[in-house]
Amino acid sequence: MSKGKLYGMGNPLLDMTAVVDEAYLQKYDLQPNNAILAEDKHRPIYDELLNENYKVTYSPGGATQNTIRVAQWYLKEPESTSFVGCIGQDTFGDKLKACMKKEDIKTNYLVDPAMPQEFVLY
Repeated sequence: MSKGKLYGMGNPLLDMTAVVDEAYLQKYDLQPNNAILAEDKHRPIYDELLNENYKVTYSPGGATQNTIRVAQWYLKEPESTSFVGCIGQDTFGDKLKACMKKEDIKTNYLVDPAMPQEFVLY
């Protein structure tokens, strides 16, 4: 398959997985072993996870981006797949780009400085 032959366009999310204690979950009204689309009340979590001693795992998310990831994994040839979407011009947008590059997926993100990157918290 030639490079970029399988194309996806969608809403790219950055999935964040972290191990925290019960008090931390209660602080942000979160349930254990759950996934949510973050709201404004969860915004402080990002800086806390970045700047404190939490082990955070980042991975690309969103339905279309995940579909492209599975296809790329299956096809194995670097950049057999490509993805287009809009991300924030921030640390988390950079993390998302790095994750997709590591998975050998060609991306062409529209980077919007006025839009913060969207997250799913696990």
